[in-house]
Amino acid sequence: MSMKKIMILLLSFCFSTACLAQGYDYLVRDAEKLLTEKKYEEALALYAKAFESGEFHFQDYYNVACANALLGRPDAAFDNLNKAIDAGLIHKDWLEEDADLESLRADARWQGVMDNLQKKMEAIEAAFPESHAEEVVIALPEPRFDGEVSVEEALKNRRSIRSYLDVPLSLEEISQLLWSAYGITMTRENLPAFLRGGLRAAPSAGARYPLDLYVVVRSVTDLPVGVYWYKSEEHKLVRVSDEDRWEALSEAAFHQPHFKTAAAAIVYSAVFERTMVKYGQRGRERYVCMDLGHSAENVYLQAYALKIGTCAIGAFTDLWLKQAVGMTKQEEPLYIMPVGKVE
Repeated sequence: MSMKKIMILLLSFCFSTACLAQGYDYLVRDAEKLLTEKKYEEALALYAKAFESGEFHFQDYYNVACANALLGRPDAAFDNLNKAIDAGLIHKDWLEEDADLESLRADARWQGVMDNLQKKMEAIEAAFPESHAEEVVIALPEPRFDGEVSVEEALKNRRSIRSYLDVPLSLEEISQLLWSAYGITMTRENLPAFLRGGLRAAPSAGARYPLDLYVVVRSVTDLPVGVYWYKSEEHKLVRVSDEDRWEALSEAAFHQPHFKTAAAAIVYSAVFERTMVKYGQRGRERYVCMDLGHSAENVYLQAYALKIGTCAIGAFTDLWLKQAVGMTKQEEPLYIMPVGKVE
């Protein structure tokens, strides 16, 4: 199933379960149902009625473009594709891979649409900062180095958990999770600069440590809502944004159910060049992925020991996630791990 169709199903689920849905949402939900039944004319009529409200979403323009393409109406299809891009569509793979648009790709206007999309994506990339301004820095509580749960017990009982109690996490729990993921465990004077402070809780190929971690806060005691970058060499948080970015994070990951009650989310990115400078393309294709797995498993085990649930998420729109978190230009997003208390 294509990512576009997965998103249609996810959005349909969100609309059908939203108890405060308004007319636009109902019309769009019904239109999407008609699309899956290949009743394109009826679907287009509902979309037209929905747009009369003045509301719109790039997904809806995109669906209208696909329906028109399937009905042999290229003018309307191209018009709505451009509207979708103007409204926020940045899914280049949809346009390149979606069979619904096959009839448009030989048209001279196709390249213009792709150029429009490329310019939109480049403008977004150009807006990312080179580095994080360390204006607000929060010292984290010191991590604990012992506990009541054995490694063996955590290994045996760890599971991916997608539903959490709607209660806050503590700053101490966030500190412990981040330390387990990428905290410094050994340091000394005159270490090479690429170590950035010392050896960490998770192994890394060549000790290049390509990962960066963020915390997006929804409900954490003594930590205001916002986005924070984990400065692992000092075990501190640098505030990236004091805005509530939770909805933007959820939207980037297609509103998956994990975000309804999670208290926070750990977001991973990578600066691939840190590893590639030593290992070349193999570093990008293999070693950084290994590093991510090492660190994420630490989070799983530590979370179990703290009676916290988590689940790794890889389905998201890269640029949306990068925007939601406020990553720097050189970073590429890899993973989201929502975290929340469990029974």
